[in-house]
Formats: sequence, C-alpha cells, structure tokens
Amino acid sequence: MGKLNEKVVIVTGGSSGIGRAIAERFAKEGAKVIIVGRHEGALQEVASINANISYVVGDITDSKVVDEVVAKGKNDFGRLDILVNNAGWCPVQPITEITVEDYDKAFNLDVRAVVDLTTKALPMIMESKGNIINLSSVGATHPAANLSMYTGAKAAIENFTRVWALELALKGVRVNAIAPGAVRTNICNSTDLPEEKERAHEARVAETIPVQRFATPEEIANVALFLVSDEASYVTGSIYAVDGGQGAL
Repeated sequence: MGKLNEKVVIVTGGSSGIGRAIAERFAKEGAKVIIVGRHEGALQEVASINANISYVVGDITDSKVVDEVVAKGKNDFGRLDILVNNAGWCPVQPITEITVEDYDKAFNLDVRAVVDLTTKALPMIMESKGNIINLSSVGATHPAANLSMYTGAKAAIENFTRVWALELALKGVRVNAIAPGAVRTNICNSTDLPEEKERAHEARVAETIPVQRFATPEEIANVALFLVSDEASYVTGSIYAVDGGQGAL
C-alpha cells in the first residue's frame, strides 16, 4: 500500500473491465484517480468504492471532453503524474462487412483519442516526470481473423509507445504499453449467446491459450501498477505481454 501516494492519475474507460481494475488498484495505493467514460451510473459506482476516485462523464472522441478531463487534473489537483490510455472498441467483423464508418469509429477511439489526450496531458506529465501507459493487445503482433480494425489500431499504439518513449526519455517521462490476451471484459461485441453456450464459447477460446484460461482485469492492473511504480524506473518503450502465453505461440 502507498506506492502511489500523492500521485494524480487519469484512466480512460475507467468504469468497467481493465480500466476499472486499474483505477481501483491505483486508488488503493494512494493515488488520486480521475476516470472518464460515457455512462455516469457506472462511473458513480466505481467512484463510490474509494474516495480517491472522481470522474468525468463523456466520450473521449470529443475533444471538448478531453479538455475537460485534463482541466480537472489541473484545477482539482494542480498536477498530473500518470496517464492510462485504456478506452477502446473491438469490432468483430470480417473485411467483407466492414464500412469506412466502422473504421472511423474504431480508429477515432483506439488511436485518435489517445493522441488527443496524450498531447494535451503531456505538459503536466513532463513537469512531474511521470508515466504513460497505453493498452495494446496480443492481437497487435498475433492477429486473428475478423479483428482487422482492432488489431490495426493496436499496432499503431505499440509504435506510438516506442517512439514516444524515445522522444521523452531525456525529459524523465516513461512510456510503456500492456498487451493483454483474452481478458474477461465486455470490450468485444456481445456474442448474444445463452449463458450455457457463452461458457462453452469461452472454454473453446481458453483451450487455445497455453494457461487454459482468460485473465482477470486485476491481473492486468498488477502489471500496470508495477510499470508506474519506482520499481520500474528503468523500464520505458516496452510492450508488456500479459497474455497467458498466447504471444509465445
């Protein structure tokens, strides 16, 4: 406990899944965490768990929302130490069904919003000599059919991570990415299967993973905490695979 005392953090997509797990873990470690998402009820639920968590309601593909999030860090706390670019959308569609509107939706959230928020938050992060974590995916290097928009976007994120790490190293800012494998979250489109068939579907997917199971969001949060802590002071430009061995196949 206390690894992040007095740190100020922004976590996008913080109302569920990986973002929620990271927000809750960082808050327990003493950080002041600002989460952002589109659904106020879900944000309120997360914020009610820990007094260190506050929120902004909005869609980060809207630059006005991005401005509001950055302003909250500055106005409420006077600083920003850590940015976690977690929010994302994973359309499951073959290229024969993809439209340019699908591309716009995926890349606006998974790529453009990351650039928008990062560039606007960067002055405060440089001042604090802080950290940026980008969420990638095992799919960036091990793509699967019907996920071209998502894996394409995450490949961009991994290259952003490496280049930004090079550019910011001498400014004292560390930039890393986490590349999860299958995680029990709602990021992908619903399969609309009955519960029994949904469990069978998950079991079939798990059979393709060396450890034979999905990750929990908390297991991703454990790695995020390490990456922003002083214990990782010499780690930058890295893509941390948290995929149960999928990336080794």
